[in-house]
Amino acid sequence: MKTEDLGKTNSDNGKRRRVADLRYMLTASFIVFAVVLMGILWIFQSVFLDRYYEFAMSRRCAKAVTAVANYYSTSEDGLSYEKFMQYLGETSQDNDIFFWIESTDGSFHISSTDAQIGRGMRFNTRQLIDEAREKLVASGGPVNFTSKDPIGNSKDYVYARYVESSDRNPVYIYALAVLTPLGPAVGILRSQLLVVTVIALVIGIFVARITSKHLAKPIIKMEVKARELAKGNYDVSFEGGSYREMEDLADTLNQTAKDLKATDALQKDLIANVSHDLRTPLTMIKSYAELIRDISGDNPAKREEHLEVIIKETDRLDELVGDILTLSRMQAGVMEMKMEDFDLQEAAEGVFSTYKVMEQEGFKFRLTKVPGSTVVHADRHRIQQVIANLLSNAIRYSKDTKEVSLEFSRDSKGITCSVSDKGIGIAEEDLEKIWNRYQKASKQGKRSSQGTGLGLSIASEVLKQHGADYGVESKPGEGSRFWFTLPQAKDIE
Repeated sequence: MKTEDLGKTNSDNGKRRRVADLRYMLTASFIVFAVVLMGILWIFQSVFLDRYYEFAMSRRCAKAVTAVANYYSTSEDGLSYEKFMQYLGETSQDNDIFFWIESTDGSFHISSTDAQIGRGMRFNTRQLIDEAREKLVASGGPVNFTSKDPIGNSKDYVYARYVESSDRNPVYIYALAVLTPLGPAVGILRSQLLVVTVIALVIGIFVARITSKHLAKPIIKMEVKARELAKGNYDVSFEGGSYREMEDLADTLNQTAKDLKATDALQKDLIANVSHDLRTPLTMIKSYAELIRDISGDNPAKREEHLEVIIKETDRLDELVGDILTLSRMQAGVMEMKMEDFDLQEAAEGVFSTYKVMEQEGFKFRLTKVPGSTVVHADRHRIQQVIANLLSNAIRYSKDTKEVSLEFSRDSKGITCSVSDKGIGIAEEDLEKIWNRYQKASKQGKRSSQGTGLGLSIASEVLKQHGADYGVESKPGEGSRFWFTLPQAKDIE
């Protein structure tokens, strides 16, 4: 067997094991859940069912006695005996409770038996009523207790209370309910629960295996493709299946693959551009150093000319290394911003004035200020660096129409500073990329030999750390306008 065939076989076996493990885990989880649920039901039936039954009956008796007491004490004058007995009988029948009502002075008594509907008396009813009366007279409040049937296995529950009325005799109301033994019923329920448990487990295992297979399939596919992504294959596509969570995970992984691919391309482009930008000045330095050694060493004029080239190329190298270091420190978050209040227009004018020397090369500069205060809270040095980078970028790509404008405006968001030129412009598809490292606008035309290609990246990082809005508007052949907005600060008196 070939090595690659053996590797493929091992990979397939590993995949099958992972699928089996996941399906086993999901099935086992369902079985454990079902067993725990059924166990809780068994415990409830065995331990708590009798207590719950007694509690429910006590609440029913208390509620029924309260209803009868309210009917007796609050009914309109001339309470009809027939209507009251009809109500008493229906309440007794609906709740399976025997009622006994007697006046406190012993002048009368009635029961639900007299209503000819509802529950009747038992052999020990009078004994329970006498016991309840004693307790009621002693306590004055509602009483309740249970009593074991001396003949059968059942128990009797008794609830009694004292009822007053403004125009009727005060009475004692007794309610008696039989607590039927639940032993036989519980046995039947246990048998049914056992059958239900077995059926539920069989159906559950079957459903769990199908569900786990359906759920495991996209997970395993994602795992395989994630391994490919980890190896550097950024063209993989993840599919989530029919579950929303899996779809969300697949979308996240697809976006991750897309971002990694873009980052990889940017990294390769960065390395290529840095290598090119480093090689060019190094080649120039080496070439002119050899010229000085071999030709112009004894010629002062030529030597000075060649040394000047070496110095300029060294400055370019220093600028490139400095920009890379600055950008890296900003993106790593280790460069601290020194925030202060300062006049944005005044700071920009200081930068703008240093470019007036370019007028000797035919450039025209225009400054448009906004009246009133333009005080902002920011890092003065870094904002001046942003403006300088934008002006340098405008000068570098102005081409034949050498006009550069620095303008200010004010709105509800703050003070906006914009730098405009009438140069080569930027294609619409490149507007979002222009802030990336080494993404020069000169890709629309001839590549510029000046600058490091990091100016806009540095400006973008500075503005991000200030939380400022910024952007670019441009059309190829018509020029570009770069802008940023800082919130206005309060004037310092």
